[in-house]
Amino acid sequence: MKILVLNGNTTAAVTERMIAALKPICPESVHLVGATAPFGLPYVSTRAAVAVAAHAVQEAVRAAVEGEQVAGRAPFDACFYACFGEPGIEALRAEHTFPVAGMAEASILTALQLGERFAIVTVGAAWPAMLRDLMRRTALEARCAGIKVVPGDALAVATGREEGLKLVRAAVDEVIARAAPDVVIVAGAALAGYGTALAGRVPVPVLDSLTAGFEQTLALARLGLGLGLGRGD
Repeated sequence: MKILVLNGNTTAAVTERMIAALKPICPESVHLVGATAPFGLPYVSTRAAVAVAAHAVQEAVRAAVEGEQVAGRAPFDACFYACFGEPGIEALRAEHTFPVAGMAEASILTALQLGERFAIVTVGAAWPAMLRDLMRRTALEARCAGIKVVPGDALAVATGREEGLKLVRAAVDEVIARAAPDVVIVAGAALAGYGTALAGRVPVPVLDSLTAGFEQTLALARLGLGLGLGRGD
């Protein structure tokens, strides 16, 4: 199978870092192809950036699909939209025949299978308000115990692994103490890998949004192969 890993940010290093984090859990029979938003902001963290990213990802996926076609390679079996909040995901699903799994959707669905209430730890001061909008749209306000922001610049937190892990751990500890969630989601491309590093080190399950999203993408790809989907592009 072949999975497109889509980054809604313009920072190619984030795409590369996510693919590197996925490779250890990626089956040998699955090939990963990265796609980075061709325009927009280095990291999506404001409402304006979300609006731009919704357009940019359409172009990124079209270019990736066309590139496979021109090269005579098999089409994608699924797309993993690895940007928490996944702006423009509905348009992607409307345009392409392969399944598209969103990082936020997948993480939240997984959390709901593990407990009654979940909390989200992310980076970016504007994200709590945007995530509360997402909770309202999906009628999940009562299930979301709280949202905690990791301090600092998203890309700096992403690259400073040791210090970044300390900041994420502190945020996870705080939201557990304050909101008593059953599950904590460590959310966003910049925090990829931190949730996995904290698993088993805190008193509740911790989901890494990158891992949760990828696992659901694999499941959708396998289902798509069985149903004959994902082969029409």
